[in-house]
Amino acid sequence: MATKLLLTLVNVADVFMVGRLGPIEVASVGMANSVRMVVAVSILMVTVGAMTLAAQAKGSRNPMRLSNVTRQTLVLMLLLSAVLSVIGYLVAEPMLRFLNSGGDVRAVELGTNYLQLLFLGTVFLAGNFAISSLMQGAGDTLTPLYLSIGINIVNITLNYVLIFGPGPLPAYGVEGAAMGTIISRAIGMLVGIGVIYSGRNVLKLLAGSYRPNWAMYRDILTIGLPSGLQGLVRNAATLMLIKIVTLTPAGTYGAAAVAIGFQVESLVFMLGVGIKIAATSLVGQALGAWQVAEARLRGNASIGFAIVIMGVLAIPLVIFAGDLVRLFEPSAHPIVMSAGTSYIVINSLFQPVLAVAMITSGALAGAGDTRPALIGTIWALWVVRLPLAFLLGITLDVGVEGVWWAMGSSLIVLAAYVLARWRSGTWRDVALKTTDVYRYHLKNLDDASRVRFLAEVRTPLMAMPDMQEQVDATNLRYRGNEEDVIVRFNNNEFHLETITTVSAS
Repeated sequence: MATKLLLTLVNVADVFMVGRLGPIEVASVGMANSVRMVVAVSILMVTVGAMTLAAQAKGSRNPMRLSNVTRQTLVLMLLLSAVLSVIGYLVAEPMLRFLNSGGDVRAVELGTNYLQLLFLGTVFLAGNFAISSLMQGAGDTLTPLYLSIGINIVNITLNYVLIFGPGPLPAYGVEGAAMGTIISRAIGMLVGIGVIYSGRNVLKLLAGSYRPNWAMYRDILTIGLPSGLQGLVRNAATLMLIKIVTLTPAGTYGAAAVAIGFQVESLVFMLGVGIKIAATSLVGQALGAWQVAEARLRGNASIGFAIVIMGVLAIPLVIFAGDLVRLFEPSAHPIVMSAGTSYIVINSLFQPVLAVAMITSGALAGAGDTRPALIGTIWALWVVRLPLAFLLGITLDVGVEGVWWAMGSSLIVLAAYVLARWRSGTWRDVALKTTDVYRYHLKNLDDASRVRFLAEVRTPLMAMPDMQEQVDATNLRYRGNEEDVIVRFNNNEFHLETITTVSAS
C-alpha cells in the first residue's frame, strides 16, 4: 500500500507542478497519460503472470523455479519494452489529436512532446514494474517500498528543476516532467537489478540461462494476457470517455478536470491497488502450497479490509473536493473547478464498490484466474459505462456530471461479476492446471483419484513448513528435513514411498 501510494504521489506531484503552468498544460499531460496507459498496460501481460508464478513458486518452496521465473521475466520485459517504445512513439500525436476534439491545439503540441519522451524510456518503467512485481509475489514488499522512496525523491526533485529551471538552469516545462520520470525510473531499475544480483534478496538468481524459455513465456502470458487485455480495454474506454467529456460544454477544460480528479481519486484507489497486490501474493503463495482453505480466507480478508480502508478514506475527498481541485488549478478556472469537484464527489461515493472489484480480481489473479476480470471489464465499461455516459452527458444534456455517474454505475457490474466468480471456487482448478504437478502427473488421473491425491497427499504434506515440492516429468518428490516422500503414479493409482533422511534424535 505504501509503495503504491508513493507511486501515486509522484503522479500527483507531476500534475501539481504542471498545474502552475496553466490549465491547458494540465489537459495536455492528462490526455497524454491516458494514451500512454493504453500502450503501457501491455506491461501487465508480463507483471501479473510473473507475480502469480513467483508467488506460487515461493509457496511450493522451490528456489530454482523462482530463479527461472525471475530470469525469464526480465528477458521477456526487455523484448516487450522495445516493441512498446516504437508503437507508442508513432501513435502519440494522432491519438492526442483524436482526443482533443478541436480544442486548443497547444494541448496536442505539448502532450506530444511529453508523451514521446516517456515512450523512449519505456524499458525503465517496465523494468521497475517487473522487479517490484516479482519481489511482491515472492513476499518481499519492503524492498519495492525502499526503491519507491528513492525513486520519488529523485523524481520530484528533478521535476521541479527541469519544469521550472530555477536560477540559471533552463526550464523545460511539460517536457521536464517527462525527463524527470525517465531519469528516476532508470536509476530505480539499475538499483533493483543490483539488489537481485546481490544474492541478499528473496529473489536469487541460481544457475540458469537467459536464453528465451518459450514454455515459461507461455505460462506467464497465459495468466497475464487477460490482465493486459483488461488494462487495454479499460484504458481504451478511458480515452473514449475523455472524448465524450470534450464533446460536452466543458470541452478541453473537462479533460483537465478528469486529469485532476483522477490524481485526487488515486490517493484512495492506489491503496486498493496495494491491497490487490497483497491479495495476489497471499493467495498465490497459499495455492503454491495447495492450502485452498487458507487461500480463500486470505482473499476474503483482503476484500473486507479494502472495503473499509477505501470507504473511510473517501470521506475526506468528498468533504474537501473543491479545495483539492484548487490545489491543482490555482487559477480557479470556473469550468475546471466545477467539473473537477463533481468528479471527486461522485466517484468517491463508489470507492467501496471499486474495492470489491479490484481486490477480488487480485485474489483471482493469485490463482491464475484472470479471465473473469477481463470479461467483467468489457461488460462494465463498453456495454454500460460508455453508452450510459454518452446518453447522460450528450443525448440528455446532463453534461460532465452525467459522465461521472456513468463511471460509478459501471463499477457495480464489474464488482458483481468477479465476486460471483470468486465465490464459485472454480479458481482452484485454474490454479492447479498451471502447476507442473498437474502437467506431469495429475492430468491423466481420473477426477476421483485426483481429488483424493490432493486431499490425502499434497495438502497435508505441503502444510508442513519445511516441505519442498520437487517435480519433473518422471518424479514427484516431497523433501523435508527428516524424511522424503516419493509419489509413484500407475494409471489411476498412486503409491507413496517414505525415505527417512534424519534420525528422530
